[in-house]
Amino acid sequence: MVDNIWTEFARSYDAICSQLNCYRRMAAKVLRDTVGRKYIIDAGCGTGLLSQPLVERGHTVVGFDNNPAMLGLALGKQARAPEEARRRWKVLEGDVRTFPRGVPGEADAVLLNNVLFYVREPEQVLRQCLEHLKPGGVVIATGPRQRPDLRKVMVNSIEEWKAEGRWDEPLQAATAYHVDVTRRLVTDPNEMVTFFEPDALVDTLRRLGFSHALAADSDDYYGENYYVCMAR
Repeated sequence: MVDNIWTEFARSYDAICSQLNCYRRMAAKVLRDTVGRKYIIDAGCGTGLLSQPLVERGHTVVGFDNNPAMLGLALGKQARAPEEARRRWKVLEGDVRTFPRGVPGEADAVLLNNVLFYVREPEQVLRQCLEHLKPGGVVIATGPRQRPDLRKVMVNSIEEWKAEGRWDEPLQAATAYHVDVTRRLVTDPNEMVTFFEPDALVDTLRRLGFSHALAADSDDYYGENYYVCMAR
């Protein structure tokens, strides 16, 4: 497993992302585009923040990650889930460039939520998705279009929190820590290496063998992120 800046992120990831309206809007798209898709692979699942609501909705989810701190939080959520949900939720150690052997194929969907930006070989990951999807299955990929404007995201988020009466001391403290770690991430050329415009990602997926886009936009995180859902 890889012990890196994501180990520090694990301390605040759930506390902040679960409260960000921009994250919630993105997650709502994932839930929209996985309706009726029984088996989902959450590649680079992090803390299981997306896996958990999918399992709670009745999906079978296999998630994997290569950071021990993030993976530990996902394993904790899986362990605390009701027994019936635990049977449908597997959490593994693994790298998105070569999916773990314990990940079955014939998936209805593969999620790559904020994953491709830290991979220097994105097509290798996308080929893994293609190989693990059944015909008609979809890959859902989100991520930054360019090196993110952290100030833009946080200023807009804080304004929304204040308007909703949620900008309390615990959230302020968690945000201060999270922003410090995020600033180091977005300024480190070795940590963020791959960016996509939605049309470019659609073209890449089509060239690799995917058939057609079900969604492709750059609305998320106040215009900083792309969202692409493409069928095999």
